[in-house]
Amino acid sequence: MNRLWGAAGVGGHDPVRTLVVSGTLTLDTTERAGVVHAEVPGGSALYAAAAGSLLLPTRMVGIVGDDFPFDTLAPLWARGGDRSAVDVVPGRTFRWQARYAPDGDTRETLSRDPGVAAGRLPTVPSMPAGGYALLLGSTDPRVQRHVRDACATAAVVGLDSMAHWWRDYAESLRALLAQVDVLFVDEEELVQATGDTDATAAVARVLALGPGVVVVKRGARGAWLQRRDGVPVATAAAPVRAVVDTTGAGDAFAGGFMAALAQRPALPDEEVLRVAAAIAAFAVEAVGPGALLAADRAAVQRRLAG
Repeated sequence: MNRLWGAAGVGGHDPVRTLVVSGTLTLDTTERAGVVHAEVPGGSALYAAAAGSLLLPTRMVGIVGDDFPFDTLAPLWARGGDRSAVDVVPGRTFRWQARYAPDGDTRETLSRDPGVAAGRLPTVPSMPAGGYALLLGSTDPRVQRHVRDACATAAVVGLDSMAHWWRDYAESLRALLAQVDVLFVDEEELVQATGDTDATAAVARVLALGPGVVVVKRGARGAWLQRRDGVPVATAAAPVRAVVDTTGAGDAFAGGFMAALAQRPALPDEEVLRVAAAIAAFAVEAVGPGALLAADRAAVQRRLAG
């Protein structure tokens, strides 16, 4: 996007007041070690918003059915989460079902039923120019393009996705890279995006397509960041009490990163990564977004200090 990326940190914009997050809003059924948790509110937009709202007021953009249990997310609304831009359509919310391996690191998707979200584009609210950051959370790239086009005045823009979107829509995603500042990928997606198995070369290829920063998420092994004309920096994953459910951890990392970057644009790269990792750690400590919603800024600071 040809933004200015300051030497001290990843951002060259003024602090912003709001984080806008688009993506999926779902009801998830997950199984791990024979234990099933059914109809848990989730989706990329919800996890990213729950994470980002620890630092900034966060507005969600997405589509749900009239069966979505907004009342179970009271802590998110209490700390500035805004659902006014979520379209509620008569019918069933997107359902996703998966089975995790015992270690929680790998999973098999058993079913995906987009429900009322199928074939629809969300309504995007009018936002004040430059007063907000935008995270295009993982969803159909056609939806991401729609939201990006409607949010042309965002101060800073991040894009997250998943392996199956890169596999099926790589060209569409690569075309979007010219319109974003930060790309979040895992190692599998990085290969799919570029065809290059050498991570350093792959990141260089992605940076040449437009983003100022590429963040490579590595789950329990932490994350690393490369920005244009900079040197790679990395962080370890934050320690957790126990891994209960890894669903949404990557979305939470992206939401935490974008909120930290938006709130404090001169924060050094390493610190932005550390904040994101500390926030994402809450995502794995309960089923669904429960631990993220129960956390507060003081808990994030304690995790950073520990």
